[in-house]
Amino acid sequence: MAQRSEALYHDRIVGIESIFTVIDGKQINIPEKLRELRAKSRRNELFCPCGCGSNLILVAGDKNLREQHFREKHAEGNAQCTYSQEGRHSVWSKIVLKCWLEDKLHAVDIESRVPICDVDDSSRRYEFSFLSRSRKFAVNYCRKRENLSSEKLHILDSNSQGIRLVHIVDAANAGSEGQYPESLMKVQKRQGYCLLLYIEGYDYFKARLRATFYEKDFCGLWKEVPFAEGALKDFSISADGGLWFGSRPLERLLAVAREKFSAENDELRKKREEEEKTRARIAEAEGNVRAGVQQPETLPEKNDDKLLRAQAEYARRKQAEWAAQSSGRSGYDGGRCPRCGSRLIESGERNKRFFRCSNFPRCSYSTGVRY
Repeated sequence: MAQRSEALYHDRIVGIESIFTVIDGKQINIPEKLRELRAKSRRNELFCPCGCGSNLILVAGDKNLREQHFREKHAEGNAQCTYSQEGRHSVWSKIVLKCWLEDKLHAVDIESRVPICDVDDSSRRYEFSFLSRSRKFAVNYCRKRENLSSEKLHILDSNSQGIRLVHIVDAANAGSEGQYPESLMKVQKRQGYCLLLYIEGYDYFKARLRATFYEKDFCGLWKEVPFAEGALKDFSISADGGLWFGSRPLERLLAVAREKFSAENDELRKKREEEEKTRARIAEAEGNVRAGVQQPETLPEKNDDKLLRAQAEYARRKQAEWAAQSSGRSGYDGGRCPRCGSRLIESGERNKRFFRCSNFPRCSYSTGVRY
């Protein structure tokens, strides 16, 4: 027998999360809500949301919160029922969010699963996950990113009628792996950032929230950049509907994080450009050595000293390797003269170094290449 997380009452959806609240740091059932739903259940006023006509009853214990649900009144069930059971993770997330709103808004009119036609004349079937009319604050929770359709977000935003609407997405949708996060960007374009919800069962006090934004780095890859993360209970709602983390508004934390990301991106971009220039100049120095072009007698001053010294040292090592290879041996030392077999030694003056046979003047062999 399917366990339902919602019931139909006078053409309105009632979610099981509506009976939960937080009082004095404890997550409990709201006794008034329980009495109301039980009375409606006894009067056969709760029905299956699919429209099959089956009566539902409330199952709500006072010790085990996991057992809260609606089920069909008759054990044999209804063959015409097409109800699709809501996932447990989604139900628990809504319970957690309902407790958060009760804890932070201190409003007595928090409704769940409110159709947008209740606040405007839209005929669409979309709904707010939660709504407080007195505080003019609403939440749209989304479990799966494929449900973040542009149409739904546009209709919810355009029919808010002065209500502050906050979009919260399940943490399973986090991450980008360098790809463009198309679904999450739909949310970011509307509220400037994304809110990702992490839960551990239905426990409000274990739930966490991460505020993040997505941006391309200097390589062109998309990055997820968190700027506020902590227990859900540490995120508060101001009188004007703004979200705060600790003692600072999210908008301010977002601005600081974006500025920092931009500065770091610029620094990394400059570093990459300098590295590319260095590789190009070293490659040029190597090509000059191979072509027998004489290197500068003196090194430039200032910032190029270290680079050109590195180029000269690189060229010196390469010349030693070529000299050794020409004798049929490998390595810097131990090369032999191809004429008489004697050891090759380094000779010459600064910037005019070369290898000659140690048996000189009997053998006049030298590499003939200066570096």
